[in-house]
Amino acid sequence: MKTGNEFAAMKMMNGNEAVARGAFEAGVKIASGFPGTPSTEVMDYTNLKYPDIYCEWSTNEKVALEVAIGASFAGYRSMAIMKTVGLHVAADALGGAAGSQINGGLVLVVGDDVGRIAGDDYNDCRHYGNMFNIPVLEPSDSQEAKDLMVKAFEISEEYSTPVILKITSVTCKTTSRVVIDEEYNFQVRHREKYPVSFSKVIMTTIMTKAKGSEHPKLTKCFNNFTAHMKRLADDSNNFAINKLELNGTKIGIITAGTPYYYVKEVLPEASVLKLGLVMPLPEKQIRELAEHVDKLYVIEDGHDIIEKNIKDLGVSVIGKELFPRFPDMMRFTPDIIEEKLVPGAVKRTPMKDVPFRLPVSCAGCSHLFVSRILKKHKIKAAADVTCGLIGCFPHMESYSLQKCMGSSIALAHGYNKAKGQDENFVAMIGDGGFWATGINGLMNLIFNNGQSTVIIVDNSCLAMTGGQHVASSEFGFNYKPENKLDIAKVCEAIGVSDIVSVDAYEFDNLEESILNSVNAKTNSVVIVKKPCVTKFKLPKATPSYIDQDKCTKCRKCVGIGCLAIESKTNDGLVDIVINQDICTGCGLCSTTCKFEAIKS
Repeated sequence: MKTGNEFAAMKMMNGNEAVARGAFEAGVKIASGFPGTPSTEVMDYTNLKYPDIYCEWSTNEKVALEVAIGASFAGYRSMAIMKTVGLHVAADALGGAAGSQINGGLVLVVGDDVGRIAGDDYNDCRHYGNMFNIPVLEPSDSQEAKDLMVKAFEISEEYSTPVILKITSVTCKTTSRVVIDEEYNFQVRHREKYPVSFSKVIMTTIMTKAKGSEHPKLTKCFNNFTAHMKRLADDSNNFAINKLELNGTKIGIITAGTPYYYVKEVLPEASVLKLGLVMPLPEKQIRELAEHVDKLYVIEDGHDIIEKNIKDLGVSVIGKELFPRFPDMMRFTPDIIEEKLVPGAVKRTPMKDVPFRLPVSCAGCSHLFVSRILKKHKIKAAADVTCGLIGCFPHMESYSLQKCMGSSIALAHGYNKAKGQDENFVAMIGDGGFWATGINGLMNLIFNNGQSTVIIVDNSCLAMTGGQHVASSEFGFNYKPENKLDIAKVCEAIGVSDIVSVDAYEFDNLEESILNSVNAKTNSVVIVKKPCVTKFKLPKATPSYIDQDKCTKCRKCVGIGCLAIESKTNDGLVDIVINQDICTGCGLCSTTCKFEAIKS
């Protein structure tokens, strides 16, 4: 491949790796974030491959973005990494940064999981582009993930705005070719242009022409962000990342992200406007395409955001009336495009008789012990966004309330305040959720004289997202033993009356500790300690097995939700067995069998 650079090389990279490379080439100094599929690996690759960039997993997404904002104000390019639901947490910080004066470029790398079967199907980070009046870029492959990352920082500094780089699970996980300069020398980019940077409160005061707003002490703080965005919208018509391909006049397609390649595969003769910058839109290019074709379609993953913005320009396009959105469809495939836009195309139907399986926990997971005790004693509880939320599913039914990450403590507090002392509605939370925002709920509980029981499952990592470190972990990018936080000590400092720590595998002790806390008329915390079995590869004890002569097929053990417990067909009959290769020998399953069929 001719690139004009003798050191250019072709590499195979997935989108996450390419974004990290783009940050390196952009001269980023600070990378902060919070783990979340599908964008977690952006931080992993950055930390692994580019040691010149400071990396940190912050306590939550809002904090991560504020760290990046601070670094940006110091004049250095910075990025904050999170998934879309994490951006909801960081939205307050983003609202404060939007419209403000930017020194070093500020980019949010946001992993959108739109359309994933077991994901956050309702979310689309492009809404924040409209809401906060900031640009959003969306790559179609790994090459663009790298290139658009560099472009995002250039836009941020040129137009004084935070920028969102939207990457999807398909982009993040798909490997494709990327051209890089193997002799590239990292150079930190630094720019200090503005001595102050405030939220839009001051800008709004000036824009409304309030009396005295022309004072120099105010005008030096002013950032005309609406003018910046209008200029960006006009300039975007000449951006190479927005590519207008005028071919046939019958069909025109406006698209972005991975659907671009589906369009090119199914409709090779169509005229296409491929958007790299999806907010704001290149109006002149859109109108040129509209005038060139008989019918104009919008094909975009997620919500109908590009479609609505085009219609706001007064341009007629066909979108959701042909391609229904959630819950019918959230992600395009070549088949969907072909069925609607290619005459005589064969209609494809999904495979039938595919078995439906509910998720289960890893064998030996400490959350299983908590779920078992709560269900056994019919204790009502709120779950958090942890591995333990699997206990919400119908095959386990251990929890009756579950919302966003870090919420379970405040949920339980509100329930108990409403119910009075009739019952103790328990909160279960993981160590990651506790440090993220759960600690605020616990402080609120104490401050407002709550009498709830909180179970904190301490896995020594953020287990659900792949085992990243948290404030109480004994490892991490910037780990120092003297800086490790202790959950019990923090709870004590907050003012929790009753704190007990117990090993998850000591079932009787754990059961007694939870029951004592639930029955006590005070606030209490039970810390359930056991490192994540997957992250830390805990040594296995002797595996359990089921004596088939004693097994009555009652399936009580199946209700635990353990991955090692399986149903097997044997001569037309279904046996319940324990997979010896998976079983950790934790012994939890034996607590459910009153027939003593489970042995070790």
